[in-house]
Amino acid sequence: MKKFLLGSLALLTLLFVCGLVGSFWLANSTARTLKKLRSEISAAGDPIHYTDYATEPVSEKDNAFVLLSEAMPRINAYTELIRSLKTKSNALNSGDSTVQQSASPDTQKQKEDFFTENNELFDLLEEASHRQRFRPDIQRSQGFGASAAHLQTSRQAIEMLADKANMLASRGEGDAAIVVCLTGYRILKLTELENSLLGFLIECVGLEKLGKVLHQTLVTCEVSEPMREAIDTQLQQFQLNANLTNGLKVERAVGIQSFQDFHRAAAESEKNQLPIPAFVAGTSIGKAYLNDDEAAYIEYMNECISMVNQTKTSRDKRMNAMATELSDSGFLKFVSKLMAPDITGALDAKDDATAKLHALRILLAIQKQPDLQIKSLPVAIRTDPYTSNDMITQKTKNGWLVYSVGRNLTDDAGNLTAIDSSQRPLDVGYGPIPKQPTKSN
Repeated sequence: MKKFLLGSLALLTLLFVCGLVGSFWLANSTARTLKKLRSEISAAGDPIHYTDYATEPVSEKDNAFVLLSEAMPRINAYTELIRSLKTKSNALNSGDSTVQQSASPDTQKQKEDFFTENNELFDLLEEASHRQRFRPDIQRSQGFGASAAHLQTSRQAIEMLADKANMLASRGEGDAAIVVCLTGYRILKLTELENSLLGFLIECVGLEKLGKVLHQTLVTCEVSEPMREAIDTQLQQFQLNANLTNGLKVERAVGIQSFQDFHRAAAESEKNQLPIPAFVAGTSIGKAYLNDDEAAYIEYMNECISMVNQTKTSRDKRMNAMATELSDSGFLKFVSKLMAPDITGALDAKDDATAKLHALRILLAIQKQPDLQIKSLPVAIRTDPYTSNDMITQKTKNGWLVYSVGRNLTDDAGNLTAIDSSQRPLDVGYGPIPKQPTKSN
């Protein structure tokens, strides 16, 4: 019995030592893999952690956000006005239809009154759009949320500018509408310097809102050649592939920063809130688990970044395989599963916005030269981002139809109208707009 107990004790000791050595080896192995991945990010010239991104102050004369901050109370007032008008409209829509028809002119008048009474607000935004940088005082050490809140101001400003341009276009004031659109596009161009995935998605929404108004203006109003050239020059400055790539790199840095926080929490067992048992938190096994998880996250984000310039067919196939691999990892890579953003949605939003930018530039080229052959345009203008084929163009009896095949990768004959608000149009682009009688000033 004594020999058996001694043998058992020796065996348990051996197993403990082997487990201890194995856990140290595993922790060191995963740490080396992680170090290699981080070194590759650094060698590419990209910050590793979110707090590494520059937060140097920008002089007031170059800082657009200084002026947007000054404009913020009145921007918020307009947002509140629109919210109240929508609430009133919804209430009227639920009642008699004859009442609903009489509400629209009143709504339009209240918007116009706001624009008339706040001319200096739009002068302020115009001045802001010509600044060199868009940089609020960001405290990145407080986390991503603290540095993303300021983007809301620019989003609201863009929506307000789009509404004003729409009002001017409805009056037939084409050049004036283009001037307001230019202000909005310049502010969007400045905000993209903030480099974040959220900022990129806000940029795509802003491009959609301004693009709709710009198209309406070009089709229904007389626009001078200098104004058409100015807006085309502004449109060609948007490089959405590069912008999304930068946004995903920041998203990767946010994730790495989060893992750093997890490692710190694991070292303080009483604060352990990690998806691993408390008894391994802070141990070699716990470090190996988090190292492996972080390495998986970085590799996942690296793959996503590499797919920005790919067409939807090839990238969706790879994204589906990556998502399956991640979901099938069991109890491993738990944090990666929680933090991995919706990259497919961001990629599709980028292609939608790119397709509409290309469609607008094609329409501008046709207005300048009505007998233009689309094939004569540069590839950068006429390419459908979803397929790498040419955008589809058709001259109808009511005007030009220019579109991309969209997310289903199928030509749906220029179907640019969604069945309902919960769905997107099958194709992406712009078509003829019936000319409406213009209002007198």
